[in-house]
Amino acid sequence: MAELAQGAVVAGCRVEAVVGSGGMGVVYRATQLSLERPVALKAIAPELAGDSTFRERFKRESRIAASIEHPNVIPVYEAGEGDGLLYLIMRYVEGTDLRALIDSEGGLPPECAARIVAQVASALAAAHRRDLIHRDVKPANVLI
Repeated sequence: MAELAQGAVVAGCRVEAVVGSGGMGVVYRATQLSLERPVALKAIAPELAGDSTFRERFKRESRIAASIEHPNVIPVYEAGEGDGLLYLIMRYVEGTDLRALIDSEGGLPPECAARIVAQVASALAAAHRRDLIHRDVKPANVLI
């Protein structure tokens, strides 16, 4: 997937920088222009966006994810399609992820690890109560 250029405007958001990428697409730090707030803009990979089954699942799961109110679940602000791009706009979380934290610390004290696992489990339970399955649970996807 070709990355969006810095300064490009997508779905009312100005792209600032790439903050991550994976099998589903690229995540950018962006500014939602109407509210002048930082957001995470996830641009879905074109090969997935072109699959009608994936598109329907994406729409359904985005609506469910946006309805979850939980302190350990990142709020979804908007999901949609514009200029042929399937996207998701979420709260931008400043910080690091669990993979980077483990790498930098060489491991975590048991109390800290248990606290993080409990929060992740609570967030997943909230999603599961809404019949939403997170398909990519891994340390790199746990924001700290």
